[in-house]
Amino acid sequence: MRMTDGCAPDRQTVASFDILAPEVGEIVGGAQREERLDVLEAKIKEKGMKAETYWWYLDLRRYGTVPHGGFGLGFERLVMMCTGVDNIRDIVPFPRWPGNA
Repeated sequence: MRMTDGCAPDRQTVASFDILAPEVGEIVGGAQREERLDVLEAKIKEKGMKAETYWWYLDLRRYGTVPHGGFGLGFERLVMMCTGVDNIRDIVPFPRWPGNA
């Protein structure tokens, strides 16, 4: 996610959003992706990750990109909201529980 510029270190934010529905919770969540190559390289180094592993991702930023974002829709939560079912466990087609993931 793209960190917001100019924030104090103890009050950093990201460019993101959530769409919340009453009695259901978050239905959609999204964020702007980090497009600044220098920031990405610094974060990779800061987290102790190997830049060589992410060469392809860094090249996408190195050779041109525009600010862009993405989102994810919680389909089960959307169905829950549309049908009025109270518990998401009654909506999930393939439920998981400890020992069966």
